[in-house]
Amino acid sequence: MKHLIRLGTALLVLSTVLAVLAPPIATAQQQTADPPAGPAGMTFTFHLNGFDNDERVGYWLNTPIGTILAIDNRSTHATNGLLTYSWTTRPGVPLGTWQFVAQGVDSGVQKVSPFQVSAAPGNLSPGPSNAEPTVGGATTIFAFSANGFANDERVGYWLNAPTGSIMPIDDRKHYADSDGEFNVSWLAPAGAAPGGWQLVAQGSQSGVLQIISFEIR
Repeated sequence: MKHLIRLGTALLVLSTVLAVLAPPIATAQQQTADPPAGPAGMTFTFHLNGFDNDERVGYWLNTPIGTILAIDNRSTHATNGLLTYSWTTRPGVPLGTWQFVAQGVDSGVQKVSPFQVSAAPGNLSPGPSNAEPTVGGATTIFAFSANGFANDERVGYWLNAPTGSIMPIDDRKHYADSDGEFNVSWLAPAGAAPGGWQLVAQGSQSGVLQIISFEIR
């Protein structure tokens, strides 16, 4: 009898732990995008329901490379519990599985709508990019230019070091110009690791990604 009591207690504890670890059904629920897949340049529409009536809903995009695009305009509400939102991709976005994620501000309900982005017809590129100079030493000022972003959008950027680490250098003040061109400069510090570096720039609204390679000797 004592053995049965101990076994029953153990099962109760185990079920409690699993209930705590398992995500709520609402946050795990996925709803299909329209269309569910398409090439860069296509508009995807998301219809997500289950929110409280007229509550404010925050939303963002998870990209295939693990970054997040904060596209929320902070003024969207769920009408009768339904949120509808459309997003147009651009040539130059990362290809693969994206996720549109929406979360009710009051209810906490979270819905996910995955979709696939493939290469644009004709393999359209987002435009040229370059570093000047392409090779330099520590204390060199590198100037980077990239095209293909949405007009006047905020562009996030960081450095991939030859050691495999990521160096966050974004001052959150740089935007593409009215032609979608992005420019930024970086002073390589003394002691910068020699080898191949990359400046990665990503549009905060368009998702366009540009990778610019340069070398420090």
